[in-house]
Amino acid sequence: MRGERNRRFCGKPANDPTHAPQSLGRRELIRAGMFAALGVTLGRNVFLDDAAAEQQSARSLSLRNLHTGESVDAVYWANGRYIGAGLRKIDYILRDFRDNRIKSIDLSLLDLMFRIRQALDRAAPFDVISGYRSPKTNAMLAARGPGVSAHSMHMKGKAVDLRLAGCALETLWRTALAQSTGGVGYYSDSGFVHLDLGGVRRWVFPLGAG
Repeated sequence: MRGERNRRFCGKPANDPTHAPQSLGRRELIRAGMFAALGVTLGRNVFLDDAAAEQQSARSLSLRNLHTGESVDAVYWANGRYIGAGLRKIDYILRDFRDNRIKSIDLSLLDLMFRIRQALDRAAPFDVISGYRSPKTNAMLAARGPGVSAHSMHMKGKAVDLRLAGCALETLWRTALAQSTGGVGYYSDSGFVHLDLGGVRRWVFPLGAG
């Protein structure tokens, strides 16, 4: 399921200390067979590790936080499932670096970024200017001047400001617009494109630029 961090689990992770081997009675064996017929593996978390994910049809993101210098190349989806380890790495890179707060980034936003990168066919990572913002950080930035909404979707983990090395900003903007998903802003002076999961809309800042 996409959208807010809705993930499917089946059973407990293999390393769960409460998940000890038990002998199964006839009724439990029948129940296990029913689950197996439905394609469910008992006692296994549906989140795959990165090594296993790379062997499947996968979605990944390469990100570089321009404020901290940190980078990540993470597989976050494979074989029909979102991968917990990959999502946590991405959430960390996109955290509010000013107060070190982390929020789960909306899965639909990650998929939007993935589609844009696929359309551009670039190996370079996205350079991230802003991911999640705490309310305190957003209020501080909004007070500095225009261009930052007091009700920004950055505070919900539903927005990101980025650019892509070797890709013209206008090309990135138009490729994002072609996805017909959420808001896409072109910030020429600051050198980034804004993506969010609000209503489908577009804008250029400052007005008339680009």
